[in-house]
Amino acid sequence: MTDIELLLGGQQTRTESVPRSQRLLLCLILAMLAMLPTQLYRLGTDDALPWLLADYAGRIMAIAVLFILPAGRWCLRRRDELKVGTLEAVAWIIGILALFLMLPIGQTLAAWFPQAPLGAYPSPKGFLYALDITLGLALVALHEELIFRKLASHVMSSFGWGFWRVVLTSAVLFGLFHWWRAPAGMIAAGLYGAAAMICYRRTGSLWPVGFVHYVLDYQAFS
Repeated sequence: MTDIELLLGGQQTRTESVPRSQRLLLCLILAMLAMLPTQLYRLGTDDALPWLLADYAGRIMAIAVLFILPAGRWCLRRRDELKVGTLEAVAWIIGILALFLMLPIGQTLAAWFPQAPLGAYPSPKGFLYALDITLGLALVALHEELIFRKLASHVMSSFGWGFWRVVLTSAVLFGLFHWWRAPAGMIAAGLYGAAAMICYRRTGSLWPVGFVHYVLDYQAFS
């Protein structure tokens, strides 16, 4: 049996075992790659329906990776218990929302960096718009927070990385995940990724950053 078979199956033998950190890392890589085909497909269409269907399919496939791989299931079973009081969790939500809604971060980055995105978001109408602004954005928040906050945090912690190394590395990964946007969009995503990871590591729960993620996307696309 090869090392790859052990990684994918999460199996162990008496003579050869795979550390959990390696399985988690492979899970993170595959979850990120699962979205790549649909990201590439979206570049070739401006029609809202196929664009959104491709986007949803890629995100569902990425989440499916967590359910298929033993390392992903292990991550999903880790309970996210709130480590701070409710008031502090709410304060984190308000603080991050204020930071990204009140400060002209997007406009400033757009002025500093050339705008050459490889694609654009569609403009759905009617029922498709209502579906995307509710369930669609909820799927986006769920997918990205599970992969880039929860899974990424477990991966990097399993290698013994410290707090700020986890925050900065996950922020870079989140920015690179938005590679099809202009440099300004990638940097903005990275800045949010850093704030979200700090919040997640501090509060111990995904629901504050998941809520923030949804609200920020709702404000951007409504």
